[in-house]
Amino acid sequence: MLRAMLSLKHTLLIAAAVLACLTSYKAINQYGTASEFVHPANKVAASDEHKKIVAISDGATYGVLMTSAGITTEASSSIYDAAFAVYDLATIRSGRTIALYFDSAGAILGRLVYDIDDEEELIVTRDESGAWRAVRQAIPYEVTERTATGVVSETLYQSALAAGIDEATVIAFADSLQWSVDFSQDVRSGDTFAVVYEERFLNGEKAGSGRVLAGKYVNAGTAAYAIGYTVPGSEFQYYDDNGNSVRKLFLKAPVAYRYISSGFTTGRRYVQAFNVSTGHRAIDYAASYGTPIRAVGDGTVTLAGWDGSYGNKVSVRHNATFSTNYAHMSKFAVKRGEKVSQGDVIGYVGSTGFSTGPHVHYELVKNGVKVNPLAEVLPPGEPIADGEREGFSKIVEKYKKALE
Repeated sequence: MLRAMLSLKHTLLIAAAVLACLTSYKAINQYGTASEFVHPANKVAASDEHKKIVAISDGATYGVLMTSAGITTEASSSIYDAAFAVYDLATIRSGRTIALYFDSAGAILGRLVYDIDDEEELIVTRDESGAWRAVRQAIPYEVTERTATGVVSETLYQSALAAGIDEATVIAFADSLQWSVDFSQDVRSGDTFAVVYEERFLNGEKAGSGRVLAGKYVNAGTAAYAIGYTVPGSEFQYYDDNGNSVRKLFLKAPVAYRYISSGFTTGRRYVQAFNVSTGHRAIDYAASYGTPIRAVGDGTVTLAGWDGSYGNKVSVRHNATFSTNYAHMSKFAVKRGEKVSQGDVIGYVGSTGFSTGPHVHYELVKNGVKVNPLAEVLPPGEPIADGEREGFSKIVEKYKKALE
C-alpha cells in the first residue's frame, strides 16, 4: 500500500514537472525569449524601461529586424498580428526606426513603437493578460511657436535658410503664398518676409518643425498674407488678412522656371528655326529638361497626346469658362479623362514639336479665346463664413503683430 502511494506521488511529481515545462515553453514563445518572460503583474513602470532602437535599412523587413534584435518569431508574429488592424508592419520604411522597450534589465519586452510618419505613431503594448494590443495615434509633440523674419538678397530660399528657418518650413511658407506670389519671377532683392511656425519637441529633444501658422511676404512694397485658421468641421487652411481664402482658381505658374523665354503676343512672329510665322498667345516658361509641370487648377484632362507643332500636349478643362494647355512636354504623367487637382503633376518639361529648347508653352483659354495668363484678374478665394469672422479677426490681430 505504501509502495503504491509513493509510486502515485512520484507520478504526480513527474506530471507537475512536465506541466511546468510546458507552461514555461508557452511563456517563452509568448513573450519573446526565455529571459523576457515574467508574469505581467511584475512588469516595471514605464519610467524604468530600457529602450532599444532598431534602425530600418534599405531592403530590411520587419521579421528580420525583430530576429536581429533577439525577439522570437512567436513574439514578433504576435505583435504583427495585433498591429495589422491599424497598421501593416510589413510596410515599414527605410530610414525610420523601431523602438523596443524592455524592463530596466533589458530582459522583458513590453512595448514596440514605430513612427508611421512625422504625425502618427504605432504603439503595440503587452497587456496584463499577456496579449498584445495596438493603437495608432498622433505623436505627442510638445509644440512651441517661433517667429522668424528676414530680407531677401537673392532668393527667398537662401535668405530664409540664412535667417535660421529650416528647409521644410521654407517650402511650406512658399506654398502657403503660391497663389499670391510667383517666387520664381516676382522676388526682388530687398523684399521682406516674416513667418510664424511650430517647433516640435519630443522627450526634450527637437523633432523638426510643424505647421506654418502665419506668413507675410512684402514684394515690391505690396504685402501678401497667409493666416492659418481652422473652421469647425473643416481642415486647417490659409486666408489673407481680409478673410479670403488664399487658394485661388489658378496657380501663378505651372512650373518652377528660370525665366519667361517668350511672352504673350497678339501679332505674328517669325521663328527662324522652323521658318514659320505664327502667333504666340501663351507664356513660355524656360525650365530644365524633366522639370515637373503642375495643373494650375482642378479639372479634367481632355487631351494627353501629340498635337502637331505643340508636340506632347496636355489640355485640362477647369469649368465652363476656363481651360489650360501645356505643350512641348518630354513625357506625360496623366491620361485623357483623368481628374486632376490643383498642383498635381501632369507631365514634364521637354522640347517636342516646334521648340528650340526645353520649356513649357502655357495657354489660358477663357470662353474659347486664348488670354494672357499674367494679365487675367482672377477672383479671390472663398471668404471665411460670417459666423467665424469674430474668431478669425482675433487670430489676424495676434499674428499681424507677430509678423511686424
